[in-house]
Amino acid sequence: MKTDPPSLRVSIARHVLSLAVGLAVGVFLHYVLFRLTLPVQPFIYVSF
Repeated sequence: MKTDPPSLRVSIARHVLSLAVGLAVGVFLHYVLFRLTLPVQPFIYVSF
């Protein structure tokens, strides 16, 4: 039985890399949006 052809390995590697990059960008954007929505000062100082 032969191993996978190189084109299939490259295709799988591209899909895995694409998934990893997509997840990293998604987590980064989620964190940036979370930080932007936080108030500059904690709420307790604003209320007094």
